[in-house]
Amino acid sequence: MKEEYEMYSTSDIYFCAYLCALDIPLERTEPKEQGDRRKMTFIFKVSPGDISRLKASYFGGTGTVKALKFVERLRSLKSMCFI
Repeated sequence: MKEEYEMYSTSDIYFCAYLCALDIPLERTEPKEQGDRRKMTFIFKVSPGDISRLKASYFGGTGTVKALKFVERLRSLKSMCFI
């Protein structure tokens, strides 16, 4: 059975680092201009329904990831934003 995926986008770098620390595939990034600021949008490939569960665990404070992995992913994402 072929697994279905949907694309999810966010500009919240901390939630993005959380998803990356859970090994959710980051498909691509898209820079967006907002006035004189540039904002990065991160686009993930997720199974349908998973994003609701992941958001609930992250924003509800019940989600857990390895701290070092989270920090490493955050540093990597920040370097992508500020090139």
